[in-house]
Amino acid sequence: MYWVPNLITLGRLLMVPVVALLLSNHCYTAAFWLFLLVGMSDGLDGFIARRYNVISSAGALLDPIADKMVIMTCAFALAWDGFLPVWLAAPLIARDIVMLGIGVTDLHLKDRWLAPNVLGKAHAALAFSTLTISIAQAAQLIDIGWWLTLLFVLLFLTVCGSSAVYFLAWRRVGRESRIDSSAA
Repeated sequence: MYWVPNLITLGRLLMVPVVALLLSNHCYTAAFWLFLLVGMSDGLDGFIARRYNVISSAGALLDPIADKMVIMTCAFALAWDGFLPVWLAAPLIARDIVMLGIGVTDLHLKDRWLAPNVLGKAHAALAFSTLTISIAQAAQLIDIGWWLTLLFVLLFLTVCGSSAVYFLAWRRVGRESRIDSSAA
């Protein structure tokens, strides 16, 4: 059972190019259903990992990477086709690039794990929801009119807020690491 959540996460990572291909070929209905599956698999792997206490360091690394790759890919494709405003797609993509970059390159974070926070979780849920609705609207499965603009604004606010929270956490970790290294 230990490997099941990681296998689901790996599957989600492998679905990213397929979703990108579907979106780039304007196969929005198929992209919608696959993106919905991707979003549900994110919840499923986390549920299994917590429920059966099979949380792994590989999963802790792969899960956020998979989430960010899915969000960045879909945001770019939807903005390219005019279904997501650039004023939202640009900071959404930039946030995830910066977070991935800092996570990989910041030596202070190698020994410490930044726990997900409520605003970050809310941002992820809103990002997946907004992108799902945007793809559904592109596929002409729904038409929610101006409510979509409201979702765009709320998502933009969570991009800004969660980025600020993570930036402050990174500063704290960096400061604590400098204090620890000077005390040693």
